[in-house]
Amino acid sequence: MKKRICVVTASRADYGLLCWLMKAIKESPDLELLTVVTGAHLSRKFGYTINEIIRDGFEDLVKIKVSDDTSSWGIAASGSQILAKFADFFDRKKIDFLILLGDRYEMLAIALAAMPFNIPIAHIGGGEISEGAIDDSIRHSLTKLSHLHFAITKKCAKRIRQMGEEQGRIKVVGSPRLDSKNNMAFRSKGYLNKKYGINFRGKVMLVVFHPTTLEIDETKKQMANLLKAVEEVNIETVIFYPNMDTNSDIIIEALKNFAGKRPNIKLLKPLEKQDYFSLLKAVDVLVGNSSIGIVEAPSFHLAAVNIGNRQKGRDRVGNVIDTDFSPKNIVRAVNKALYNKAFLRILASLRNPYGDGMASKRIVNILSRISMNKFSIVKKNCF
Repeated sequence: MKKRICVVTASRADYGLLCWLMKAIKESPDLELLTVVTGAHLSRKFGYTINEIIRDGFEDLVKIKVSDDTSSWGIAASGSQILAKFADFFDRKKIDFLILLGDRYEMLAIALAAMPFNIPIAHIGGGEISEGAIDDSIRHSLTKLSHLHFAITKKCAKRIRQMGEEQGRIKVVGSPRLDSKNNMAFRSKGYLNKKYGINFRGKVMLVVFHPTTLEIDETKKQMANLLKAVEEVNIETVIFYPNMDTNSDIIIEALKNFAGKRPNIKLLKPLEKQDYFSLLKAVDVLVGNSSIGIVEAPSFHLAAVNIGNRQKGRDRVGNVIDTDFSPKNIVRAVNKALYNKAFLRILASLRNPYGDGMASKRIVNILSRISMNKFSIVKKNCF
């Protein structure tokens, strides 16, 4: 019988990583795909991105709607809501493996709901470090709740082992985030100009800024400084909506007010993945605090100005320029990324350490080979 693999996606960010894995599972003769859609995918405020999943040909989606309140209380309260709704789902469905990605608060609640049902959890992205956000604590908690670990680098695998996980449960597969680059045709700048109004005649900056969830009292000040720097750089700029995290509403309000007064600013809700990756290929610099700059950007030889602590500790290569929230320092870093000849030479020769675009195939091969009669959820701690 086919193994039933349940994949949970909660936002356009994690779907961009999971879509190729979902397709590979769907096409496998040994596996059956069960997809659960929740979180920001079902929120109008965040673009109702379930439509992209449907357009990609995935059917029979299980929809579990939860609150999109991004206040601290709202995020905390949604945990109990997610746990209860997924407990009801797990009570009704037989699942051989539950695949959870990364470090989202939704995934921690889902893992807790799965525990009493003895559902094996396969976790993607354990062993990474991002000390400036609550994501770090969530990611490491998921590692300890999981039974199979798909690490994206050898360094990450080593950290998982240091957390006491058994070596045989840890598999280095690379990041599924890079699989898109090998599986799609890129849109032209002309296409992006016509669809979004982006002017590519000069330099173009992409801004992606998410809440720094360990510094929630600083959100307004951080946004003010970032937007002051964007205004001073004064080039064509595309800004993405933030993730659905604590204080996202504060960021969205500031972005709307800023973009509405400036014709060279394009504020965009989540894009379909083909447009998203095409934009990464087309722009000249990425500015903000997203892991995009660290994981995906090297594959496009794209400079990333990383602001603040949100990605502190994450492994990075020579495309990243770290800076604080001083508008002056942000502007200086952007100018280096755009015009410094020595830096541009480094950029041209980059090799991405996060993988080769084959992670999804490796994960499916591993899941296909596992015998459920022999796989145990009883773990031995190897501290």
